[in-house]
Amino acid sequence: MKLAFFTSHIDKSLQWLWYAESLKNNSIEQYHIVIGLNKKEPFFVKDLKGIGVNVLYLHHKGSYDFFKNIIKSYNFLQSYKVDLIHTSLPYGNIIGQIVAKLLNVKTVTTCENVSWAKDFKSKKQEIIDLFTFKLSKNIIATTDTAAEYLKNNWPIKPEKIQKIYHGLKQEEYQNISDDRVFNLKRKYAINDNDFIIGMIARMEFWKGHKYAIKAIFRLKDKYPNIKLLIFGAGGEFLPKFNELILKYDLKNHVFYHGFSDDPIGLFKLFNVHLHVPISKYVETGGINIIEGMISACPQILTLSGYAAQSAEHLKNAYVVDYKSSDSIEKALVYSIENYQKMKDFSIQARKDALNIYSNKVKVQKHLDLYKIIINE
Repeated sequence: MKLAFFTSHIDKSLQWLWYAESLKNNSIEQYHIVIGLNKKEPFFVKDLKGIGVNVLYLHHKGSYDFFKNIIKSYNFLQSYKVDLIHTSLPYGNIIGQIVAKLLNVKTVTTCENVSWAKDFKSKKQEIIDLFTFKLSKNIIATTDTAAEYLKNNWPIKPEKIQKIYHGLKQEEYQNISDDRVFNLKRKYAINDNDFIIGMIARMEFWKGHKYAIKAIFRLKDKYPNIKLLIFGAGGEFLPKFNELILKYDLKNHVFYHGFSDDPIGLFKLFNVHLHVPISKYVETGGINIIEGMISACPQILTLSGYAAQSAEHLKNAYVVDYKSSDSIEKALVYSIENYQKMKDFSIQARKDALNIYSNKVKVQKHLDLYKIIINE
């Protein structure tokens, strides 16, 4: 089996990297075309090359690059005679689907953010999505909410949608060394008596940062050692974030650190992981939710993405209301005052994650689907 993958807008992704590694271990021939907005190769491309995967990186600067990158991708793949093309994310979808059509190769797509077109009122994204859904033999939804949203909001036959959850490599989250945690503490200037709330969420309004910030503002006098550390890419919310830090005088309590070179280790750094998107469908994934589960890190969650299908209030997480600083404040007080209970919830969450979110299961379900599509 020969496979080609088109993706875009990825700086670093353990999910795609582990998947590529697993395919290689299964002797699957694969070629990756990665499209990015920066001239410099992202970490993802370097990681793929590091495991010996054949990868082409394409820089996208403007609309004209669509045509150039289609030609480059076509020329790159033409001699390999791939059996199937798997596309994901905006430019990965539009370019990958066109190249597949030119090569007369069947396609499948993974729908990473099913509601973006409507959330951002983007006609461009809506056209890309409609085009991708029409041409793809199957559409992979990574969560129950994603599948539900696709069925209810897009003209797609239900049988075309396949649910395949993200998968984690259990061994990557075990035995995080004390030295590794110590280095993270030193890097981010954390004291032993600090209570660390972590958010791994790029700076987009729908991630709910402002509600977390307001909750920290209300608690900082009562709990002076409380700190909120935010990781992830920048985005349109970043100027507002800086404004709120100044307004509430939170420079000693709320910190934005961008990307971390040890995202798995962060979960051993956090006392609590906070993930609070503002509605059920705006986050239809949230890999960090299941990473928090398998890491046995206590979590405060809105019912969005993976939390909508996995989080149970006061059983394996503390569930809060959407867009509610009050609810987050209450959850943080509970976490500080009842930390052992939060740890107990996290142990249950880890058991749940190991039963549901396995990388081995994810890989096999993809391979089974590929075989069906290729043989149709």
